[in-house]
Amino acid sequence: MKPLPDKLRKNGFNYTLVCRDGKLAIYRQEVTEKVQYFEVFVVKIKPESVFKGKVIPEREVFPSNEDFGKTAWSYRNYKDAEAKFRCLVEEEQSKTNNPKI
Repeated sequence: MKPLPDKLRKNGFNYTLVCRDGKLAIYRQEVTEKVQYFEVFVVKIKPESVFKGKVIPEREVFPSNEDFGKTAWSYRNYKDAEAKFRCLVEEEQSKTNNPKI
């Protein structure tokens, strides 16, 4: 499977990976040299597909605009982004430690 890159460009913005824990990530969005946002999200996986006869392998994908508010969140400062990230990490850990019977 192809993982998300540490740096990417989407919707006219540059993004840089800040931290990652399993399927959770924080990327810094560079709006201008002085303005940055931090995007916290659950990394989604797209299955293998065929486009115009070419096989596109299974891959991790950056969230779509529709994911925001559901599995992705944007923050103006790193402190708030990190708090959301830690909350999501704790939720994932509690799911792992308390599997449904």
